[in-house]
Amino acid sequence: MIRHISVFAFSDTPKNGKTKAENIETVRKYLEGVPALYPAMKAQQIGVAIPGDPPELPPDACPIFGDLVQIADYETLEDCNGYPPSKAHMDLVALSDPMLDKVTAIDFEF
Repeated sequence: MIRHISVFAFSDTPKNGKTKAENIETVRKYLEGVPALYPAMKAQQIGVAIPGDPPELPPDACPIFGDLVQIADYETLEDCNGYPPSKAHMDLVALSDPMLDKVTAIDFEF
């Protein structure tokens, strides 16, 4: 099995004129429907960050905390690698691009 984790960091001043909270909710709702659009995604979890950064970070820390996470499971690496060029993912990119500062992702076998 392959697990894919994406962490979305939303802009405080998005290009689409909506609030950060509205944009997080829009992307969350879209992600909920992705397994129906890309059936090779066998399971997923979506979570919205708990508000507030950790209270005591070291002075030299440079973390970027995300606002939304998607954890998706695939049976094979081929299924996982098929998602980025899929219509479901391309539509997500088009939808979310004006809302985001950064997306970080990782794939690993489990």
